[in-house]
Amino acid sequence: MRTTPREVGSLKALFRLSALQKSVLVGTLLGDGGLRYRGYNCRLHIKHSGNQMSLIQYKREVFSNITSMKIRVFKQTVGKRDYTFAEFVTLTHPEFTKYFNLFYSSSKKTISVSIETLLTNPLSLAVWFMDDGSAEYAGASLQTHSFSIEEVDRLINVIRKNFGINANKRLNKGKWIIYFPKASMPKLRKVIGQYMLKEFEYKLNPYSERA
Repeated sequence: MRTTPREVGSLKALFRLSALQKSVLVGTLLGDGGLRYRGYNCRLHIKHSGNQMSLIQYKREVFSNITSMKIRVFKQTVGKRDYTFAEFVTLTHPEFTKYFNLFYSSSKKTISVSIETLLTNPLSLAVWFMDDGSAEYAGASLQTHSFSIEEVDRLINVIRKNFGINANKRLNKGKWIIYFPKASMPKLRKVIGQYMLKEFEYKLNPYSERA
């Protein structure tokens, strides 16, 4: 059943980002999520691979009071292979436009100095890690390939300052990623472990520690 224009108007009129939604939004924007204008305001677009269904279901539930679209599952050809993806978009709203202005320079996602006051909740770091985190041989990493070296350094400093977790940067495929060495893994697990969905806990287990 389609949402009527009156129902859409009611959703928008009552909507304000909650503390939970702000935390999930920040983590999502650092990861795979994007904000785009449609008309006068922005909407949030979330897309994950089909094997990350629990994550997109979680995000759809978090933003259920500003989303009329059900999760769409579809096939997409990448290179020469077909993959399954799932996505949804929220309704447009000035609340999302505010975050577009914080995270975007024109149409490109950027990391400004405001990230120090935005990335403060462990839930944000956990959502980002579920999106872009990877287990490594001895530690773990965040795949920050789309950000500049200056932006990666800024993120590393914020992670150290706001969460007390030491990290450094490494080159990967010619781009800089954030790396959590073995010594930092206990603190990383302590900070974000409780927020990780069960299906993503493996990302906090380095290959060298697996049986």
